[in-house]
Amino acid sequence: MHSDNSPAPSQTDVLICLDNQQAATRIGSVLSERGLTVASIPSTGIQQWFEPSGCQVVVTHTAMIGEVRTRLKLPIVNLEAFIFDRPEHVTEGAARQFDGEAFVKRVFAIMGDTQKRASR
Repeated sequence: MHSDNSPAPSQTDVLICLDNQQAATRIGSVLSERGLTVASIPSTGIQQWFEPSGCQVVVTHTAMIGEVRTRLKLPIVNLEAFIFDRPEHVTEGAARQFDGEAFVKRVFAIMGDTQKRASR
């Protein structure tokens, strides 16, 4: 996984734009395991970023969506849409849970839509 804030020289399917590099690494690993190429940059690096070759989708959080849309003309998946409160956390586990399966499905759905639009 490419993880600095310079443009990736090779094709990248998904650009992850998050300041939490631990979260970006985990998400990148999940997507890489599904056969996608991933690049990661902190949200502070978005102004210097140029769309990587072949990039089809950007993963970011709510606060960055406006800036990403202004800078990059790519579809966006809001990571926060897949984080849910767990009311049962009082007795066990974390207060919030990430729905990784739904997230991956959404990324692939958007990529499929992007490919359909490009072939028209």
